[in-house]
Amino acid sequence: MIVDNILASGSPRRKELLQEAGVKFTVFAVEGDESLTDEERANPATAAETLAERKAAAAIQAILAQAYLGQATVIAADTMVVLDGEIFGKPHGYDGARSMLQRLSGRTHQVITGVSVWRLLATGPDKVTMGKRNFHEVSQVTFRDLTDKEIKEYIATGECRDKAGAYGIQGKGAALVDHYEGSYSNIVGLPVEKLLQLFPDLVEER
Repeated sequence: MIVDNILASGSPRRKELLQEAGVKFTVFAVEGDESLTDEERANPATAAETLAERKAAAAIQAILAQAYLGQATVIAADTMVVLDGEIFGKPHGYDGARSMLQRLSGRTHQVITGVSVWRLLATGPDKVTMGKRNFHEVSQVTFRDLTDKEIKEYIATGECRDKAGAYGIQGKGAALVDHYEGSYSNIVGLPVEKLLQLFPDLVEER
């Protein structure tokens, strides 16, 4: 039976990473609940996995609602920037982006991506079996000491708007970074090395 690989994300960065890894897939983006309790926020790695799982579950619910029949692997992810235990999400406006970048300046922060992979087999309307595995990856990123002018100029590029922590290392944001440790793809938004290590069959011929 042919297995459909489905990316439950509209992120162009995750799409590019999977394509570069040789994974054939279909994008099926859905909106998941991104709210977190204080207790969940206290453990960012678990929180990232929780949000990824919600996205995957929402995608599967929508897929089954379309009377899907077949076998599928659904991949969802959530990336967050963490400094001193505090989760940085996407910035709200100019002031939010500036505040995040000022706090990250000259500091080392963690980039955590939670991933949720579900195996789905649907042979009939009432014949559905599922299994899932969640995992996360952590990378360390150290920023240069940034001037107010550098921060202002970077925000003006518009790149920070939809990025956790208000920057993208794969774009102009690379100039903000002094060095990093760990998986680069994880910092971009999907730890493909670990994903393919755990699920090598995502690539038909390796």
